[in-house]
Amino acid sequence: MGDESSSSTKDDKQKLVRCIEWLQKQNNEDTEKLENKNDIQFIIQTHAARKNFLLAVAEDDATVPAGVNEPSLEPRKVSRYRLRVANLQMECEWQSCRLIFSDYDKYQKHVLNHSSNMHVIENDIGVEYVCLWDVCGHKTSDFNEMVRHLNYHAYHGKLLAIGFNGRATLKLAPCKKDSSKRNHIPLQVSDYNCLWVGCEENVKYNSIQLFLDHVKVHTNYSDNILCSWAGCGAMFPRKEMLTVHVRSHTGERLIACYHCGQHFANNRKLCDHLRRQNVCPNTPYVCELCGTRCATEYLLGEHTRQHISTYACTLCDMSATSPAVLASHVRYRHLSRKDTRTHACPHCEYKAITKSDLRQHILTHKKKKKKGKSIKKERFSDEDNSDSDCYEVKKEKKGSSARKYACHLCPEKSMMIFSRGNRLTTHLVKEHGAQWSFGHSRFRYQMSEDGMYRLTTTRYESLEVSEKIMDGYTSPKVPLRNLGFKLRQVADPTANTPRRFEIKFKTEDIDMKDDAEEMEVDKKPDKENKVEIMMCDVDEEGNIISSEVIDKSDLIPKLER
Repeated sequence: MGDESSSSTKDDKQKLVRCIEWLQKQNNEDTEKLENKNDIQFIIQTHAARKNFLLAVAEDDATVPAGVNEPSLEPRKVSRYRLRVANLQMECEWQSCRLIFSDYDKYQKHVLNHSSNMHVIENDIGVEYVCLWDVCGHKTSDFNEMVRHLNYHAYHGKLLAIGFNGRATLKLAPCKKDSSKRNHIPLQVSDYNCLWVGCEENVKYNSIQLFLDHVKVHTNYSDNILCSWAGCGAMFPRKEMLTVHVRSHTGERLIACYHCGQHFANNRKLCDHLRRQNVCPNTPYVCELCGTRCATEYLLGEHTRQHISTYACTLCDMSATSPAVLASHVRYRHLSRKDTRTHACPHCEYKAITKSDLRQHILTHKKKKKKGKSIKKERFSDEDNSDSDCYEVKKEKKGSSARKYACHLCPEKSMMIFSRGNRLTTHLVKEHGAQWSFGHSRFRYQMSEDGMYRLTTTRYESLEVSEKIMDGYTSPKVPLRNLGFKLRQVADPTANTPRRFEIKFKTEDIDMKDDAEEMEVDKKPDKENKVEIMMCDVDEEGNIISSEVIDKSDLIPKLER
C-alpha cells in the first residue's frame, strides 16, 4: 500500500508541474501580443497548445485528462468485430461546446448546427467564414464549402472515437507525432457525386456519410460482383473484396489515430503507423541495404521495396521505384517548360512546375534581413574555411554529429571527407572523372558500417526493367529534353473502360505536317467569308464606262498561273 501511495503522489506532482508549465506558456508576452493582434489566431494556437499538453500527459495510456469544465475520457475495450459500433465516445470539439455523444446520427446533426455559430470576417471582397473547431482554423468565402467541412469534422470525429478505443483493444503503443494538426482535414472543394454507371439518382451530397451510404447500396446489389464505377470495371470473387476496393474510389476511411488525427482505410495501417514510431532497438528485422530497423517482417518488406526500381522510363535509362517518382522525372527532365510550369508566383514572373516548388520559391520573398545577414556570414565563413571541409580521418572533430561524406576511390591513408554531398560530387567528377548514369540527375549516397556516407554504386532493379534497358527499349543516342506534347481525349469512360487520352509529342515532322494542314485549310474557299471585287473601266476624265463584280475565289487560279 505504501508503494502505491508513493507512486500516486509522484504522478500527481508530475501533473501539477506540467500544469504550471502550461500556464506559464499561456501567460507569456508573446501570447498577449498575439491576442491583441488577432483574436481568432490566438484561439487556434491556444487550443493547439492545450491539446499538445493534454495528449502529452496521456503518453503512458490512452486516457486523456479532463480540462476545465470537460468530462474525462477513458478508452473502452470492445471486441474487434464491434470496434466501429460499440461504446463510441464522439466529442464535439467546437469552441466552448465539448459535448460527448454515443449516437452517430445525433452527433452529426449537432455538429451541423454549429454552422450558424461560425465566426464571420468582413473584407473588401465579401464575407469570410472561419471554423472554430479545435486546432482547425479553416477559412473560406463559400458557405456550402463550410457546410461540407463541418460534415467531414463529424465523420472524422467518429474515426477518432474508433481509434481511441482501438488503441486499447489492439494493444498499440502511443503515437509520437505532433498533435497540433490532428483536426486538419482534407479540403472539401465540391459536392460528392456518385459515378456508378447506371445510377438513376443524379444527386450531389454535401455530407460524406450520406454519400458513402448511397454507394454501399450499389456494392450490396452489384451484379456479378463487378465494380461499375466509371472507368474501372474490376471484378472480384467475393463481395467483401468489392467493398474494400470501392473505398479507393470514394475515399472512405475506417479508423484514425487519436493523437495526430491521421485516418486510415483499415486497422492494420493504424498498427503499422504506430509500430513504425516504436521500433525496438533489438529488433531482428534490419534492412541489409541501408541498415534501417523495422518493427515487423511486413514493414521490412515494404521498406525494402523502396530500394528496388520496378518502373523504367521509355525516353532514357532512368528507372524508378514508384510511378510517382517516374512521373516526376518525366515532368522535370523531358517535358517542355511551357507546358509544365503552370503555377505562377504572385510576386514575380517565376513559374513553378508543382505547388510545393512554388511554396519554396515564395519563401525567398519573405526572408527577413536578419536571416539574410546570418546566411551571408555563414557563406563568408565557408569560403574562408573551404580547405577545412577536406581533411584526413585523423583530423576528425570530436563530438561532431554532422554527416560526413567519404570518397571510396581515394586511398585509405589520404581518404578525403566532405561535410556536404555536393562537394563530394564535385570531387568525384573533377578528380576521378565519375559520371552518373544516363537519365539520372545526380549521385546518391548511403551510410556505410563506419557511419560515413559513400557513393551508391549498386542499383537494384527488377528483372523486367533490366531486360528492357539491356535490350535497347530505352537509351536513345540523343537526350530527349524539353519535349512539347499535345493531349487529346479519344474515348469517354464506360463501366468497363476508363477515359482514354492520346498523347503526341511535338517534333519537327509533326509541326511541319500541322503547318501544311493549316495552309491547306486556308487555301480552301470559305463560302461564309466570300469577298466581292468590282472591276471598273474608266476614261481619261475618270468617268466609269463599264463595271463587273468578281468573287475573290475566282481570282486564285489566275494568280497561281
